[in-house]
Amino acid sequence: MKGKVEFIIAQFNAVVGDIEGNLEKIIDIIDKNRKLNAPKVFVFPELALCGYSPEDLLFREDFSVKINKSIAKIQDYIKSNEYLILGAPRYSDDFSKVFNSAYIIHNKKLLDIYDKQFLPNYGVFDEKRYFDQGKKNTVINIEGNKIGILICEDSWNLSSLYDNDLEDIDFLISINASPFEKGKDEKRKKYFMDIASRYKFNLIYLNTVGGQDEIVFDGSSFIVNKKGEIINSCNAFLEENYNFFINDGEFSDKSSFNHYIKDEDNENELYQAIKIGTYDYINKSSLNGVILGLSGGIDSALTLAIASDIFDKEDIEAVLLPSIFTSDLSIQLAKEQCEILNINYSIISIKDVNDAANKTLENRFEGLINDVTEENIQARARGLLLMSISNKTGKVLLTTGNKSELAVGYSTLYGDMCGSFAPLKDLYKSEVYELSKWRNKKAIAIPEAVIERMPTAELSHDQYDIDTLPPYDILDVILKSFIEEKKSLDEICNMGYERNLVTKIINMVIGSEYKRRQYSPGVKVNPESFGRDRRFPIVSKFKY
Repeated sequence: MKGKVEFIIAQFNAVVGDIEGNLEKIIDIIDKNRKLNAPKVFVFPELALCGYSPEDLLFREDFSVKINKSIAKIQDYIKSNEYLILGAPRYSDDFSKVFNSAYIIHNKKLLDIYDKQFLPNYGVFDEKRYFDQGKKNTVINIEGNKIGILICEDSWNLSSLYDNDLEDIDFLISINASPFEKGKDEKRKKYFMDIASRYKFNLIYLNTVGGQDEIVFDGSSFIVNKKGEIINSCNAFLEENYNFFINDGEFSDKSSFNHYIKDEDNENELYQAIKIGTYDYINKSSLNGVILGLSGGIDSALTLAIASDIFDKEDIEAVLLPSIFTSDLSIQLAKEQCEILNINYSIISIKDVNDAANKTLENRFEGLINDVTEENIQARARGLLLMSISNKTGKVLLTTGNKSELAVGYSTLYGDMCGSFAPLKDLYKSEVYELSKWRNKKAIAIPEAVIERMPTAELSHDQYDIDTLPPYDILDVILKSFIEEKKSLDEICNMGYERNLVTKIINMVIGSEYKRRQYSPGVKVNPESFGRDRRFPIVSKFKY
């Protein structure tokens, strides 16, 4: 007879490098779930003790000492009726090797350790740089229940790892730090439903949650029965604990389970990812308050709406920075949005700063015609003022640009590219419009006229984006084909797009790499984000 066991899975938001703080939270979760005397299994995600990913912190001996001290402390805390499965680094005795591991602790003793065997080295992952490869499977026996343990990428390679050890197990526990991408959760759930039914085991999938630099972890943890049915799923983008019982090798108390229903609202998922990514970047950095330049255009409007849904109103400031080219409509719409959202704003003309810069350069530029240089001086005047306000107030400057502009270099270094964090960095312009419309369906946060007006930088008279770029619905298809899908020039042209246009766009993308290297970090939501995902050389002869 296989005994009854209570599981407590912790969808956990770790702070990278805060080993003591993470340990304190882990102990607190354990302490609050000790009410019943039944055997318990506490499960925490991949690298929960130190956060994912600590990167080169792993190479520091003082970091490893803190890890080992924390493992010893938590080991001493686990009682005789308790088991703890905890993701943390494991160092060899001479510190020459480090593994991405799951510690299994019981009755103040280290029962076993599982070392991750498949180390991802693609996209945002660099695990082969940091970790040594595990060599064997681990199966533990808890009250007669055979439980296999894998870590993230291992589970996606189960067919390669499956051997006698994993035959006839009752449960597979997969602890993960799996980043969010659009559409990934559905793919993830389908895969694990398939393997649970194929190998005839129950499955517990536990994922970390929260933002770390540019990566967002969505949580979305779930449990699957042997039939391949998801019988419960944790909330996405929320830190929470979920308790359930197993009995005789099966899930028990099924009446308390909520069968999984897919969330069809993709925009909600996307919006929540950007919110938690932005909030955690600022909160985990111990920073307070945000400012942004509000232009009356769609990008800054959506950025302000997102900020208003995250932070207290008094911690947000919008700054309107009109020039002689700024229309009355832009000022009116920016003020209207601030009034809708009850956000404090200030209006600071850039005319004097712009005039002073042009006067200073007058002799140097004598005989040269006005061109994009003078437009960029305006953008840089705004950047100067915004960074100065950020400096003086301690508030974080949010960069408001989108992926389409960043892709083709439609932005000004040290101008509108100034800032500490870019919530919309991985959203194409068409996605910005879609998300803005979605947000307004919940409650008006952006004046409709902002969404309807033609996009313009307003750096010269009667200037519109369409003067130098194709319409965004066309531009974004070309960009997604080249960036996300890695299609060639010929392949994109075969989709029906004019060759000269496609050539121009691709070369703009390649030629703007130097700008992107100097851009703010921002939330990754697409498969091929600018940053850790896409690593192109700055200097390159690869052009069309």
